[in-house]
Amino acid sequence: MQATNDRTAELWIRPIRDGLGEEHQTLVVRMERLVTDGFLNDMCLRTWNHNVDVETDMAPTKRDALIRERLAACRQWARREGVKLPTIEEHAKVGSGRMGPAHDTVVLPQTLVVVFQGDDVEAVYPHERDGKMKSVADWVEDAETLLGIDTDHVDV
Repeated sequence: MQATNDRTAELWIRPIRDGLGEEHQTLVVRMERLVTDGFLNDMCLRTWNHNVDVETDMAPTKRDALIRERLAACRQWARREGVKLPTIEEHAKVGSGRMGPAHDTVVLPQTLVVVFQGDDVEAVYPHERDGKMKSVADWVEDAETLLGIDTDHVDV
């Protein structure tokens, strides 16, 4: 993993109901520092709900369509790399009763990072390779170490 000006990252979070994402503030600051120090060209923060419909032919919103597209790209990367993405494999049935007919959804993780090299997915965190989990925090720490950033002190 080396610094490049063509690398970008998307940080996907599921904020707690009333928290508006504060629980991810330190991670956002650390990722912004990776941009400032040249490891990433840019990063963006995106939010998602608890789950996304994967059964209906038409995504109900542009955001849901983007989420579906990202999940598909993540799965394609995982197949190519021979890794598992356990955090996006959980499914749930929702929508019975007054909410309409039941349909299948993917339960979205609290935090996911998709790293791009140009338009191609370079990595997805967290993932599991050879029985070892590599978390979002592991990726950030590896990048900070590469850049010589003091990881003991983060100004939020």
